[in-house]
Amino acid sequence: MTKSMKKRDSNTGKWEYRDLDRDMFQRELNDFVPDKIYDAHAHLYRTIFWHSDPDAPYYAFTSPPDVTLEVYREHMAWIFPEREIHGLHSPMALVQDTQPGNEWVAREIVKDPLARGQLLVKADDDPEWVRQEVKRLGFRGLTPFATYAHVPNPMEAEIPDYLPEPIMAVADQEGWSITLHMMRARCAADASNQHWIRHYCQRYPNMQLILDHCARGFNPYLVLEGLPKLTGLNNLWIDTSYICQPLAVEAVLRIIGPERTLYGSDFCLSHERGLNFGVADTFTGVVEGTLRGMDGRSPVCMLLAGLENLRAIKAACWSAGLKDHQIEQLFWGNATRLMGVQ
Repeated sequence: MTKSMKKRDSNTGKWEYRDLDRDMFQRELNDFVPDKIYDAHAHLYRTIFWHSDPDAPYYAFTSPPDVTLEVYREHMAWIFPEREIHGLHSPMALVQDTQPGNEWVAREIVKDPLARGQLLVKADDDPEWVRQEVKRLGFRGLTPFATYAHVPNPMEAEIPDYLPEPIMAVADQEGWSITLHMMRARCAADASNQHWIRHYCQRYPNMQLILDHCARGFNPYLVLEGLPKLTGLNNLWIDTSYICQPLAVEAVLRIIGPERTLYGSDFCLSHERGLNFGVADTFTGVVEGTLRGMDGRSPVCMLLAGLENLRAIKAACWSAGLKDHQIEQLFWGNATRLMGVQ
C-alpha cells in the first residue's frame, strides 16, 4: 500500500450508516426517489483481487471484502431505504488480471433475473474471444478501461487505445451495451473524444454506448461545452454515477435529454464520504477528514457520496422541469428499456 493511499484510507474510514445520512434522506430525498431503482453502473468484486498489487486503490482496503449481490443490496439500502433495486454490474477495473472479476460478476448476477452484466475487456483481447466470453458468462455488454491501453499515459488515452474498432464491430453485431469511461484532460470537450464517440455511434448503430459520470462531467463546464457536439445520436446514453454537482446532471438532461439519462451509483465509490467538483479546467474532490468547519478546528462530517449524488440529481431535475414520470424513467424505465428487462 502506498503512502498516499494509506492517507486516503485513514480519512475515508470504515463503511457505516449514520443518523446524518438517514435524516438527510428522509428530509430531502424520500419524496423524490421512486420506489424502484435500476442502477446502470455498479461494481461487484472481491478485495482479494488487489492484494498482490502495491498500487491498489484505497477502496480495496475499506469496502467489504466480498461484494456479492446481497452485500451490494444491503449497502445500497443506506442510499435507497425501502426501495427495490436491480442493476447493471461489472467488475472493478485497476486490476491486472480481469478474469477473476468477470467470473465473480457472472456468478452473482444469475441470482437476479433482472440483473445484467458487462465484461471488463482489455484493448488487446481477441474480438472473437470477447464474443464467446460474453456469451459464456451470460453478459450483455462490455466495460473497457484505459488502464489496459498500451500508451505511455493512460490518462490521455484516445478511445481506440482502449476500445479498438474490431471489438466495437463485435458489440454492434451482438447488440451489446458498452459503458465508456472516457479519458483526456478536457473529457467531453476534447475534440478526439467527440470524434470517436460520434464515429462509433454512427458506424455501429446496433451498439448502445453509455458515457458514465455524466460524460466524465466532474467539471460541469466541460459538459456544457462538449455535449452539444454529441447530439443526434440515438444509441448514446449517459449515466449520472458519482456526480455531485447539479449543473453536470442538468446539462445532460437539457442537451442529451431525460429519455436517455440513466441513474448509476458507481458502487462502491458511492459509499465513501465526500464529494467532487470542478476547479478551473479540471476537477478534484474531498473526503471526510480533509475539511475543517468555520471555527478552523472541528472536522466537517460528510455524507455518503451516493447521497450527495442524489441531491445533485434532484436539484437538476427540478431546474430542468422534469415531470414525475420522467424522473421514474431516469431511475428505472430508461435502463430497463436499454437492457431489455421485462
